This record gives sequence, C-alpha cells and structure tokens, in this order.
Amino acid sequence: MSTIINPDFSDLNNPDTILNHFEELRQEFEHWKQDSDINIFSPLKTANKTIEEANKEPDPEYLYPTLLIENEFTILFADTGIGKTVFATQIGNYIAERGRNVLLLDLELSKKQFEKRYKDENGKLYKFSDNFFRIDFERLKEVPKDISYLDFFIKSLTKRIDDGNISVVILDNLTKLSAGSTDNAKDTIPVIEALNKLKFEKDLTILALEHNKKVTPNKPIELNDLQGSKMKSNLCDSVFTIGRHSTDKYLRYIKQVKVRSAELICDTENVLKCEILSENGFLHLKEIGYGSEWDFIKEPTENNKSDLIMQVKELSQSGHSQRQISKDLGISLGAVNKYLKK
Repeated sequence: MSTIINPDFSDLNNPDTILNHFEELRQEFEHWKQDSDINIFSPLKTANKTIEEANKEPDPEYLYPTLLIENEFTILFADTGIGKTVFATQIGNYIAERGRNVLLLDLELSKKQFEKRYKDENGKLYKFSDNFFRIDFERLKEVPKDISYLDFFIKSLTKRIDDGNISVVILDNLTKLSAGSTDNAKDTIPVIEALNKLKFEKDLTILALEHNKKVTPNKPIELNDLQGSKMKSNLCDSVFTIGRHSTDKYLRYIKQVKVRSAELICDTENVLKCEILSENGFLHLKEIGYGSEWDFIKEPTENNKSDLIMQVKELSQSGHSQRQISKDLGISLGAVNKYLKK
C-alpha cells in the first residue's frame, strides 16, 4: 500500500519542529520507495533474454531414472499397502549411493517397523548409504505457542535440512501434514506452497507420497485418481503412481501420469513392471521389464489361470529355473513357486 507523504508545516517558528518534519518526510519517502519496489513477479525481460539466461544454467539431471528430476516437486501416489514407502526408500538410497545427502521424513513407520523391513532371514541388517538419513516425529510435551502447526513443521524441517546439508527430501506422507482432508483445496494449498517455498530457498528436490482415491477395479490409473488431484497436480512438477496385478500379489507396475520437463515414458502401454521382494535384507521393487497396464488389470478367468499354471510346470520340467520362468512369463517369483506346488 502506498503511503501519503503529507507532513504538517504549520509550526514554522521552531527550527527543531522544521527539522523533525523534514526527517518524517525523509522516512515516509523511504517507506514509499521500498513499497514501490515490492513485486511478486520477476523483472520484465524479453523471451529471447529469458532463454539466453537459461541456456547458461546447467540442465537438471535425473536423480532416479525416468521418475525423479533434480529440483522438482514430485508426487508418488498409490493405494495403501502397495509399497509406496518401500519404493520411496529405495529411491532415496539409490540417490544417496551416488553422493547426495537424502532425508526420509517418515511420518508412517516407527523405528522398529522400519528396522523389520531391512534385515534378512538370519537377522542381519541391511547396510544403507551413509548419505541416507531418516527422521520421524518427536513426542513433544509442549508445542510452542504463537506459531501455527505448519510454520512449526517447516521451521523444524529446515533445521534438519541444514543439520545434514540435505539436497533431497522424501516426505511420507502429505496426509499427515494437513490439519484437515488433503482432498480439500483449502487444506492442501498451504502445505504444498510452504514445501515449494522451502524447495526454492534450499535448492531442494522433493518427493512427496500421497494416497489415492477409491478407484474402480480393472481400470487404468489416471491423474484424477490422486487424492485432491486437481489442486495438487497444479502445484507440483511431476506425478507417478504404483499399481498392482489383479491376481499376482507380488507384482507391481509404475506409471507416470504427469511430467513437466521431460518425456512421459511409462504410460498405459509401457508401464514399468516390478516384483516386490527382499534380497539380502533389502525390501524393494525389482524391475523386470516393460508391458501394458491392461495385462495387469484385466479380469482373471479360471481358464487363464489354469493355462498359466500349466505353462509354469512345462517350463520347469524342461529345465528352466524359477527365475527364468518368472522373467519369461512376466509373473513374480513368488507366483512361480506357488504354481509349482499345485
């Protein structure tokens, strides 16, 4: 708001009064000048100047193949129990192994629940990268007064980012941050805007996990299936999801539903197929190729299942290993083992 510069010079007989009025005038002018420079937009420049400046900046790189680009805000959404946290942890460790400091903000699992996921059948713990950090909620006896929950959350997160010189933050999950429903724009906007502000201030890459809406079975996953989809998708750069196989409980697929600065590779006809399994104490999604989403969601029939079991047994009898059968038929190792026992 502009300030009206209108000092009172009615008492001109007193020199001190005149000097005081001039000082007030100077201060008012400085305030007006500062207000006039405030603007939510960047300085005006031509399109040519814009791309010339951008051309001098380094191109952002993929921090995780296809799915996560440096300095972007990305959302991963999926149904409960499908492996969001497992895959997010896998992504975080992958990035940390390549030299970046990564922070997993785990608002879902306790330390013990996290530990149980990462040890083998003999009790040996998996060794994560030393660049991979994890935090969860502290139980506070008293929450500070005169500060909103969201402001206190961002302030606390900023402190941990500074403590570890963090460049990548994985947030599990957005629902835990909202005072109300994250399907409501009123509750969603402040959370994502605060995280985006922090992203720019600290030069971060953010991966946020979120739930999906209740979806129709045997239907391809779409952006509209993201809880609070319209508002969240407008405020982030990229969105991808995880789906499950209609009959094989170990199979998953990864699909991109929004990209802003790269090619959309994993679409309905080219989803990334994965098997969820634990190897050497590391629970993860193991990539097993690409395929159509329709093959994952189609309604199973007894004839199809019988034919598949027969194929598994025939390949086994011809000398194929279970892992070879899994790869050839596009089914999980667990399913192969189960079918061979029938």
